[in-house]
Amino acid sequence: MQSNPLDTIMNPSSIAFVGASNNVFKMGTIQCLNLIGNGFPGEILPVHPRDKMVLGRKAYASVGDLPYAPDLAVLVVPTRLVPEFLEEFGKIGTRHAIIISGGFSETGTTGRDLERIITEIARRYSMRFLGPNCVGIINTQLPLNLTVAPVHDLNGKLGVASQSGTYITQNLSYLHKHGIKISKAISIGNGADIDIVECLKFLGEDDATKAIALYVEGIARAGDFLDVARWVSSRKPIIAQYVGGTEAGARAGSSHTGAMAGPDYIYKGLFEQAGIIQVNSIEEVFKGGWVLASQPPLKGSRIAVLTNSGGPGTGIATTCNLCKLDVPEFSGEIRDQIGEYIPDQASARNPVDLTFHLDMSILADKLPRIVFDADEIDGVIIHGIIDTGFFNEIYPLVAHVMDIPDGRPVHVPETDLTSLVEMPHKHGKPLIASSFFGKEDHCVRVFHEHDIPVLDAPEKAARAMGILHQYSKIRNRSGLEIPPRMEVPSDARNYIRKSNADLDEYQAKKILKSYGIPTTEERIVITIEDALSAADAVGFPVALKACSSRILHKTEAGMVHLNIQTDDALRKAFLSIREREPDVAILVSEMLHGDREFMAGMSRFRGFPPCIMFGVGGVFAEALKDRTIRMSPLSYHDAYSMIASINANVLLGSYRSMTPVDVDAMAKILVTLGELALHFPVIQEMDLNPIIIVNGQPKVADALIAMQQRQTDA
Repeated sequence: MQSNPLDTIMNPSSIAFVGASNNVFKMGTIQCLNLIGNGFPGEILPVHPRDKMVLGRKAYASVGDLPYAPDLAVLVVPTRLVPEFLEEFGKIGTRHAIIISGGFSETGTTGRDLERIITEIARRYSMRFLGPNCVGIINTQLPLNLTVAPVHDLNGKLGVASQSGTYITQNLSYLHKHGIKISKAISIGNGADIDIVECLKFLGEDDATKAIALYVEGIARAGDFLDVARWVSSRKPIIAQYVGGTEAGARAGSSHTGAMAGPDYIYKGLFEQAGIIQVNSIEEVFKGGWVLASQPPLKGSRIAVLTNSGGPGTGIATTCNLCKLDVPEFSGEIRDQIGEYIPDQASARNPVDLTFHLDMSILADKLPRIVFDADEIDGVIIHGIIDTGFFNEIYPLVAHVMDIPDGRPVHVPETDLTSLVEMPHKHGKPLIASSFFGKEDHCVRVFHEHDIPVLDAPEKAARAMGILHQYSKIRNRSGLEIPPRMEVPSDARNYIRKSNADLDEYQAKKILKSYGIPTTEERIVITIEDALSAADAVGFPVALKACSSRILHKTEAGMVHLNIQTDDALRKAFLSIREREPDVAILVSEMLHGDREFMAGMSRFRGFPPCIMFGVGGVFAEALKDRTIRMSPLSYHDAYSMIASINANVLLGSYRSMTPVDVDAMAKILVTLGELALHFPVIQEMDLNPIIIVNGQPKVADALIAMQQRQTDA
């Protein structure tokens, strides 16, 4: 297996730093100070044209003066100098670099040209680099910090890869404040060489990283990303925010990192297929990621809620239900055990509400022991364990009443959390705490020290538990294997080879039928006499439709006549179509009497595999936009997931006594459509709408295929 260049970049034994000086107000100097200050154990080799010493270390006037080729070169220099320095490092044998400097593809045409130049230089010397336009990396195990902010916590568990440098460095104080400890962090920048795919693969293979957090503005190699993410998500959780799906987001991402954005629904489908948990804010990325990294997996959906107040308990329970989690009423045995420790007015049902109670040993020890031991509970959320933080708030009042002189220290009993912080891993059940206090409170500090997540609102704690539940479903996925590749049907090959334009409904259905996709029986005709003969062959009632790839909305154009019962009605419909389009071919089709309509399709987006779509069909398809996306090739798990994830999935069952849809048959259509798209890259789009459900069976009633160019061979 080819080694990942990040293996060396994240674990160098020597670093040459170009761009650091003795001016502590320069970006490069600050980064080098962090490298030194965070305790990097390897050798640091500053390169400076004038200073003999930089930050207490011997400096070298040029790259050529270095005593040896360092493992890693870091460049924080003016944009115009990057090619020159990269060339010099290539000549002395350095094979890995981080280019912090900006001014490349994110700035427009000139910058893109310069980015191509440095990529060509690196390729010539077999050099791999991170960036440009990034802020560096962090490895808390080495330790190694090449960013502009200090790292406060070492030996963390959450790996981070971000296309924004802010979320690698400016957030470090925020992470420390909330007890979140990172293992590795990679600023991807423009990803001109090492991209998000290699970053994800590296973090997936890193033993110290227990969960992965991603900030994504665009993915250039979506197919490779999908393959890697599927593999990684089966081993450890991935949580991500994507921000390029709106017009403003795409514009900002492009100017920021030169990222290639795409519509939200494309990335939503990609992440779902890859087993990535998608969230809407960077706060959820880090806090949800920390819960995933620090807590045991959630094995079921039954959550115990322990609080010192009714409001937070209700908020947690309500949010749990919204996240598909259960807050079941405790059994009589558990209620009896809990009842021994709570006031008469308190509830022992679940949530357990102590009301106002300052004996923290009950909420922090006695009640957790009961629910962690209970087989009927899979996870625990606790709100309101506090001590010094609360006392500091009321100290002025207490001091006044007790006539305590100003400045006299008062001993505040600290809650013993020794047994509680051990319970999650002892019992294999996650614990999430909620508190309105921060590190000023002793209990919060102890939770942080022992990697127990503390969320700053009750509902946030419940949503975090919901994220654990999402990953439990991802971890338990089955049927992920891609079916064996199909042979290309000769009929389909011939139709595509002969076509130099978009295919009409008749041609499209012939291709679909050759792949085994069920379609209506039909005949294509030119004359009334042919139409009458075709109707006799197909059998009344029939549908009469104009057959042309030019007419996209036939119903609105008056080119579709349904439920034709007689020869006379057929003649009138035929002449009506001819009046609107004198030369158009006409399709005589079997008339389907179904009870539901769906649609499927395929579109191609730059940088993505063929995208297969499924959703609600018929004339309301565009208005409702109830659809979901996956990438080819599809597994049957992908297809079933698509079918289940539309908002109107209730229509697939025995809704209003209708026959349930044959989901296996629908899944086969989607998997086969993905194969067809892979067989013929010349097909730009396919539209199967509507797919009518007749006695539970899906059948394609209309279809179009749009081509890119003339196909010579499959």
